Amino acid sequence: MGKILVPRKASPRDTAGPAGAMLQRGPRPIPGMPAGAPDRPVGSRRLSAADSRYSGPPACVCPRMLRPALALGLAVAAAFLAGARKPEGPEVLVVSDVVAPGDAARFRPSKERPIHYIVLGGGERTLGDAWAGEKMPDKSALTAEIQRAMSSQGFTLTQVGGPKPDIALLFSYGSANLSSVDLEETDATTGETSTSTITFNRREIAQLVGAFKADRKMLMASEADRINEAARDDRVYIFIAAFDVDALVKKQKKVIWLTRISIPSRRHSLPEAMRVMLASAAPYFATETDLPKFIEDADRRKAEVVIGTPTVVEPPPPKK
Repeated sequence: MGKILVPRKASPRDTAGPAGAMLQRGPRPIPGMPAGAPDRPVGSRRLSAADSRYSGPPACVCPRMLRPALALGLAVAAAFLAGARKPEGPEVLVVSDVVAPGDAARFRPSKERPIHYIVLGGGERTLGDAWAGEKMPDKSALTAEIQRAMSSQGFTLTQVGGPKPDIALLFSYGSANLSSVDLEETDATTGETSTSTITFNRREIAQLVGAFKADRKMLMASEADRINEAARDDRVYIFIAAFDVDALVKKQKKVIWLTRISIPSRRHSLPEAMRVMLASAAPYFATETDLPKFIEDADRRKAEVVIGTPTVVEPPPPKK
């Protein structure tokens, strides 16, 4: 955003130079007219657009020196309006895992092979300490947003009587924070008191923000600080897991891929941000992220949507 120029009061410096002299002297007298005379002969009139002798627009009565200031003011106003654009959403943290790497390509949709899915269900689950007054979305509304995000990546929802599903989705959502307690211990010999902190859900929060992935990489200090700060923040999250339907039929739980999506809860609630969260994470469904992905408004504006060639799917013939 450009700088906003604030008008200032006139100072003695403003009266120096040609412009200052003009301000001190006032308007110049018309040649041939006595001092104090009006700026036009008595009884005369100004030309207007309606006058038959003048067909153009009325002349600008603004002093010529104000025209650059007017142009500058319009430029500043345009820059201010462009910078005041309402942000689309919060910073979204996405961590995605492919549990069965050999099956990742098989369960990723393509033009030749669509992937059909069903939603088995989901529910609210708090990771850490529950906070009173935390707004949570309606489960049916969240299910619809998950279906919208899946559709954007080529996954097709199937119903009873439709094509056989390839994967089944389970999801959970809620608030997430480090649940810890401070314990004070006093040394019986020295009398000194020390405090130790015990965290109960460190592993769950580390998985949510991708800390385990970061441990396997050499990171810059700023990158590590960003992940650690996310782990310390109070967050809200959406968790999606995809299961192999063929394995479920055999009463086996075979997870294909997992995606964890979270945002800080300090300024945003899950009901208002769930669409942006899922839209930001959708490109990472059924893929592996080497590191946690922090997605901001600028990243979402740069996203490219590729639409394939439309095809007409004929309905199946009625059963006889």
